[in-house]
Parts: sequence; structure tokens; C-alpha cells
Amino acid sequence: MTTEHSKTIERAATIGQSPTDWHQVSPISRGVWSISEPGHVSLWLIAGRDQAVLLDTGMGFVPLRPVVEAITDLPIRVVNSHFHFDHVGGNHEFDRVAIHPAGVQPLASPTPSHVLDTYLGYTDRMVRACESVRAADREYLHLLDADSTPRRPPAGLVRRAWRVAPPPATETVADGEVLDLGGRTLTVLHTPGHTPDGICLLDSLTGILFTGDTVNSGPIYAHEPESDLDDFAASTARLAAMKDDVSLVAMNHFGRIVAAPYLLQEVADAFADLEGRRAEARRARDVLGAVVDEIEFAHFSIVVAPHRAGVG
Repeated sequence: MTTEHSKTIERAATIGQSPTDWHQVSPISRGVWSISEPGHVSLWLIAGRDQAVLLDTGMGFVPLRPVVEAITDLPIRVVNSHFHFDHVGGNHEFDRVAIHPAGVQPLASPTPSHVLDTYLGYTDRMVRACESVRAADREYLHLLDADSTPRRPPAGLVRRAWRVAPPPATETVADGEVLDLGGRTLTVLHTPGHTPDGICLLDSLTGILFTGDTVNSGPIYAHEPESDLDDFAASTARLAAMKDDVSLVAMNHFGRIVAAPYLLQEVADAFADLEGRRAEARRARDVLGAVVDEIEFAHFSIVVAPHRAGVG
């Protein structure tokens, strides 16, 4: 290992180290860090000898680049797991940004302001709900921690000024492509379902699978206009077939951002059995207020459009 790479590891060794009060930084494995915006989204920084990949750039509430540069001096290549606004808000801070070809066009379309305003309203309700259960969690459940306790948008955020309008991607990544970071590689897996451009990354050094929004520990969104249930079933079956070669599943949302690899099989089985479980769906709303049907499984749920669930 080079001296520079050793300095990268040493500089970021402290859990929670971050130059902002918004981001929560946690080392996960050697050369791998989660950079969480708790309650919103978790990003992943994977460092090799020569360069580092930042998987997604989050909400864009506050500058992200200083957080990354506090961890590593290596050149940064951003890879977007997909084009949704909560994954690309900081793209403009970086020179190299890659996305799957199916995401090039939607990435270049600014997120409508009413969508962002609706999300901020959801955030306020989420934080209030968390505060209402904090005492019970401390006494009985012990689930909330620094990575999972939802945070209000930073006090300095001018809500009406928050916009997500990333510049066009500078490059694309395709299924099977290998990203060489020096001493470790990341293999790109195209996993459409949540969106047509969804990808996962498999780390050769640690066996960690970074799943974007294809796999989550909470609701898995399969209800949006760009979602496709058949693609989701095929993608999750593909990931499940790899479970014995995966050491850890690293996710982007909700309180548990890492999971054992056999979660991949559970998710694949759920999508395969979705038709048979649709009658169990409960009516709910997503983070943007859309009416959905949610089918609950042991460690996650799948959210589908009401007409797909055949309820109501």
C-alpha cells in the first residue's frame, strides 16, 4: 500500500468525522466509507490505490466535496446508481460523473420544484415522528443511532432556493464494465427495476455489493412511472445468484444500511412471489405523497402502484 493510500485510511479512521454538521461519516471496511445524510440517503466512498469512486452524491443540501476531501486526496470519480434527485444533488461539485446510458437523458432534466417542496414537507413529518418515539427507542428498541436518526435540513438551507439540476454526465458505465481503482476493482451490474438505469457495484477486494435502490432494508420502491416489476424480478434474481460471493450488502436508504448477503435471496423470493402476496397489501403513501400499496416481508417491504396490487 502506498504512503498516500495509508494516509487516506488514517485520516478517515474516526467514526463520524466530517467537516459539516450534516453528514455522518462511518468507515465500513478497509477503504470503504458510508457518508450518510441520516434519514435521507447514504452515499458510498470506495478508495483504491490510484483513485476513488463516490457512489451517488445525495440531496445537495450542503457541499459534499469538502466531506470527501477530508477522507481522501485521491482523484474522485462519481458514479450515480440512478438518476433520482436524492442521489445526484451534489453531482455539480465533481468533474467526472458517470451514469448508465439509460440515465443520461433523465439526469439532465431538473427536478421540478414542487417535487422538492413536497419532499421537504415529508422530511418535517419524519423528524417529528422520530422525536415522538425516541424515548421508547432508548428504553426498549435501541435502533436509532447516528447513521439512522433523521435530521432536519440544515438551518442555513433556504428551502425555496434548494434545487437539483445536475449538469450532464461526463461519461457512462455499462453492465459488466470493470472500474479499476488500483489494487481493487468495481464491477458494474445493470439492475433495472426501480429505474431503467439502475446499477449496482461489486467490490473485488471486500466482496461488498453496493445496491443503489435495487435492494433496501425498508420500502423498496417499485411503483414509480419508470419502475418495472418484471425487470425488478430479473435483477433481484441475478443478485441472489451471487449471494455466496458477496460479503456484505451496502444500501442507500433507511436505518439499516448494511445487511448480510442472504437478504439478496429474500428480496428475489419476494419479487418472485409478489403476485401471490398482492392481496396482503396495505394502502400507504410514499415520500412524495403518492398513494401506493405496500406489501410487507420480514426485513423489508415492496411498494407498488395501487392498480398493480389489485387493491381498492
